[in-house]
Amino acid sequence: MTTEEVAADQGLVRVEAAVKRFRTPEGGWVTPLDRVSLSIRDNEFLTLLGPSGCGKTTLLKAIAGFEDLDDGEIYLDGQPLSGTPAYRRPFNTVFQSYALFPHLTVGDNVGYGLDVAGVAREERDSRVGEALRLVSLEGLDRRMPRQLSGGQQQRVALARALVNRPRVLLLDEPLSALDRKLRQAMQIELKSLQHTVGITFLFVTHDQEEALTMSDRIAVMDQGQFLQIGSPAEIYDAPTNRFVASFIGSSTVLTGSYRGGRVRTAGGLDIAVGTRAFPEGEAVDVVVRPEHLAIAAVAGRPTLPVTLDNVVFVGSDLHLHGRLADGTAISALHRHARGEGELTPGTTLQLSYDPAALHVMKGSKP
Repeated sequence: MTTEEVAADQGLVRVEAAVKRFRTPEGGWVTPLDRVSLSIRDNEFLTLLGPSGCGKTTLLKAIAGFEDLDDGEIYLDGQPLSGTPAYRRPFNTVFQSYALFPHLTVGDNVGYGLDVAGVAREERDSRVGEALRLVSLEGLDRRMPRQLSGGQQQRVALARALVNRPRVLLLDEPLSALDRKLRQAMQIELKSLQHTVGITFLFVTHDQEEALTMSDRIAVMDQGQFLQIGSPAEIYDAPTNRFVASFIGSSTVLTGSYRGGRVRTAGGLDIAVGTRAFPEGEAVDVVVRPEHLAIAAVAGRPTLPVTLDNVVFVGSDLHLHGRLADGTAISALHRHARGEGELTPGTTLQLSYDPAALHVMKGSKP
């Protein structure tokens, strides 16, 4: 490994064996961080993804300096941060709530941190203008927060965080209050902004679409631990366990035993799975995504009989929900063509699939 590769592996921010516990009102304990380790690289967009209560926000607050660890350490450029208060760390945080001062103009909201730091007026105004241009709000510096839309208020919160020129921008579900269309637009804008400013973004969300859309890497968390860390394509196409496969995207996970390029499930299904070799009789899980299944027969490809329970029309696509012969629920995605015949519940379809597209991983005994 080269010197540059070692440095990248160590990361700009490094979390080592972090532990955080909280006492519950009932007298017990919860452990949102259970000896987790993570390397956050310079100038990357890393997302902490997981269900509510998995520990992702606790980790973000610990990095920011808002929570003290019970054990472990957080490093910046190889230097420990324990004992360093939040205001002395070169990080800025954008929360779910925009937390704008309602009595201050947009420009004064953005420049508040610079005012507290005693930055000279000329430099302060220049940096405020630069921050507002980055988030496409130039010319709105004299407006009050109440005169802005939700998306514009979110941009003000981003500008206020960026104006201090942090090494890392920490974002705790900042898009959760926006409507779906605006949220999708802001996802693209945030990723573009991260490339423009060239700093590290650490983003927290429970929304898999956000994570897949924006991230360079995703760290999937559950019950205070990381289950898989990788690129969006790695996480989606090659999950390492049943939780990740089920949490990221829609999927059906079938459990069975591997025998010569096929998997025999507990329910008696015989599924071709391509060329990846496991030991004979190995317990495996097979991940079947909706896009893996096709209504149209493809020569040479195996099929699965699926009895339809429900057909959901979503414009260009039909979401087909049904059952395999053993009763396992399964979904398929079909591109809707104008004028084609309707698919009705109760119909049994032979859905073809490419065995090489299915992902097979070690599983539990069926």
